[in-house]
Order: sequence, then structure tokens, then C-alpha cells
Amino acid sequence: MKKVSLIFTGLAIMSLVACNEKKEENSTVVVEKEVPAETPAEDDANGTSVSISSDGVEFSTKDDDTQTEVNIDTDKK
Repeated sequence: MKKVSLIFTGLAIMSLVACNEKKEENSTVVVEKEVPAETPAEDDANGTSVSISSDGVEFSTKDDDTQTEVNIDTDKK
């Protein structure tokens, strides 16, 4: 009889421990990073630029003395 009582007591204790709800804290970490402001491109700078969008394609290139710009639009007139 003592063994049966101990077994039931053990099962009761184990069931109470198993049913214990643990509440986990959901912590959110927010990292703020300062982004440097964009500097506008200089018009006097030499180089090549290509821009592709749903409106069309724009290509421009500039050397010291020459400047070339090409715009291709998708507008059908």
C-alpha cells in the first residue's frame, strides 16, 4: 500500500511540474544607425551614368570637353 501511495504521489508531483507554464518574454532589440546624407553628384564631374526605369533608359557620359546624353522613352505617341 505504501508503494502505491508513493507512486501516485510521484505521478501527481510530476504532473504538476509538467503543467507549470513558463512565460517567456519576447524582447525586441532596436538598433538605430545614423545614415549619412546623400551628397548630390556634381554636374562638372566626368563619368558615365545609366538609369533604367519603367519609363525608359537614360544614358549620359561626360569627358572634359564633350558631353553626350541619350534618352529612350517607352511612350508610344
